[in-house]
Amino acid sequence: MRLRVQSYSEISSWKNKALPYLRKEEGWNNLFWQIIDTKEKTSCRQWAGNVFEQGEVFLSALHTPSNYLLLSHGSSNAVHTMSKYSLDKKWELAGLCGPETVVNSYLEYQGKKGPPSPCSSQRVFKLFQTSNHNENPRFEDYKLVPVSKIDWPKARIWAQQFAMEADPPLDISAITQLAKQMYSTHNLFVLTDPQNHPCAMAGFGRSTERYRVINMVYVPTQMRRQGIGRELVTRMAVHAKELGYHNCLLFSEWLEVGNLYDAMGCKLLGTFVEYELV
Repeated sequence: MRLRVQSYSEISSWKNKALPYLRKEEGWNNLFWQIIDTKEKTSCRQWAGNVFEQGEVFLSALHTPSNYLLLSHGSSNAVHTMSKYSLDKKWELAGLCGPETVVNSYLEYQGKKGPPSPCSSQRVFKLFQTSNHNENPRFEDYKLVPVSKIDWPKARIWAQQFAMEADPPLDISAITQLAKQMYSTHNLFVLTDPQNHPCAMAGFGRSTERYRVINMVYVPTQMRRQGIGRELVTRMAVHAKELGYHNCLLFSEWLEVGNLYDAMGCKLLGTFVEYELV
């Protein structure tokens, strides 16, 4: 039988078929859980579909609220089937996001593989997973605590600095709002030194059934190269385990040698891409 695309009018129907497949590579597919949650809370009816062959799912995909096509892991034939389907439907997408190999395969089918055009852009991330052997805190007198009302002004400034230091810079307003959201749900944390002074910050963003995503890891300039970042991530991973999660996921735009998460012994799952279409 040939590969075919099945679309769904209800997110619940799509989810029943897609989730067993997405769980096979839950780390890679973590963004799907956030989009599913958004769609279920807002009753959003954007497109959702799966690529099947003989009743088995080989690729899942969703339109996101920002009009990107989110692609799961999948075979090249399944990706090409989805790419052809989008051409037939004459979709006008803002962009694509998913594993780099999948996004490239999708673009290749449409003759668009290669660097983005001058009018488009892409963000490339290394996706890491924490592992059990790097979960031993080293700084005994340091503590990981939720951001308090007193700490929030400093945390807000750190969030803004985090946005400005990104390459390319992130939207300061959006990142500040994300920090505020994590703070309001007690998911934004600071690492405090023996004098209880905050010295670094990180937050828990989205979660899947087995993973929590660590967001906004920030160490002020004067505190860097002292092991603070490693300690912060380690304690976040330990806390996630205490909450019942298997491990944590981290996205990093640092693609060169010297990546902190790589140095910590985190497992590199691969490269994730957000590709803007013109």
